[in-house]
Amino acid sequence: MPLITLTTDFGEGSPYVAVMKGRLLAGCPDATLVDVSHSVPPFDIVAGAFILWAGTQHFGLGAVHLAVVDPGVGGARRPVAFELAGSCYVGPDNGLFGMVLAEAPSSASAAVELPRPPGVSATFEGRDVFAPAAAALAAGRPLESLGRRLSDGLSRLPARSATVLWVDRFGNLVTSLRPPVSALLVNGHEVRHTARTFGEAPPGTPFLYVGSLGFVEVGVRESRADERLGAVPGTPVEVL
Repeated sequence: MPLITLTTDFGEGSPYVAVMKGRLLAGCPDATLVDVSHSVPPFDIVAGAFILWAGTQHFGLGAVHLAVVDPGVGGARRPVAFELAGSCYVGPDNGLFGMVLAEAPSSASAAVELPRPPGVSATFEGRDVFAPAAAALAAGRPLESLGRRLSDGLSRLPARSATVLWVDRFGNLVTSLRPPVSALLVNGHEVRHTARTFGEAPPGTPFLYVGSLGFVEVGVRESRADERLGAVPGTPVEVL
């Protein structure tokens, strides 16, 4: 059964999400649609890249992953579709796929630039360019038939110092760091406590732990680390 996932910064309950789903089902009526998240912080390509990678890594071969976090919509960045490790990805080539590409065991096997049909909206390529392409791929259309094959590479995330990639709904900070890390400086606050689980952590004290996705995270038992430390996605962190 065809499967398409969606990751956007449109917001939960947005009619834009429903519009895209309508276009997907029009092009592939048998598709199963799975929402990864529509709560990516607005315009935040780094957080979107993390959520896309984290939310799609366990889907089987053949899934189509549609992602739209696109502050430069209608600009110079390319609309693309590509094959990677047996699945397809569709969206803007602005770094949004940077973490998927960086963490994959192999490089993209093929990539195309999607055309912008005449007369379509200049501000909603999610509906008019990306959704039709994702539906076509899910319905079995070959990638190479969708656009001009790219001879150069896809955009990666810019090199940057360690940061908070994402804040989950419990206020835990997912950083871009891999273990081992024994102490961090977060927004001027030193975090030196470490624990394996929340049950082992001292109440009310920020602590470091290795999260389920393999990154170093900062939490506060039964409280919010983001509020305690004044941190948001993009906040720099420093290893002490």
